[in-house]
Amino acid sequence: MVAVRPSWVQVTSADGSVIYEGIMNAGDSFTVPLTEEAPKLRTGESGAIYFAVNGGHFGPVGERGQVSKNIDLSVDGVLERFEVADLEDGKNSALATMVAQLQAQPAPE
Repeated sequence: MVAVRPSWVQVTSADGSVIYEGIMNAGDSFTVPLTEEAPKLRTGESGAIYFAVNGGHFGPVGERGQVSKNIDLSVDGVLERFEVADLEDGKNSALATMVAQLQAQPAPE
């Protein structure tokens, strides 16, 4: 998961226990653990959260200002539910900027 603006997020395991909870700020990421049953996401700012999967960016989770819950965080769940984010679309400008900044950084030696 990647945040492009501040968003409260909560990731829970299949049994309901909290794996991660907090405010993700622009540029923050969280690696979703691969588990037998996929964790679920709840977020208070759906338009700020995207997913980086297999070299692509998918999302956003929802519209700006929208609360989303019970989002399946399995790789298949993300790929089935979300489209590849169009970095040319103005609504994804924050993601496009973040991706460009990451690509411009020199590789570690």
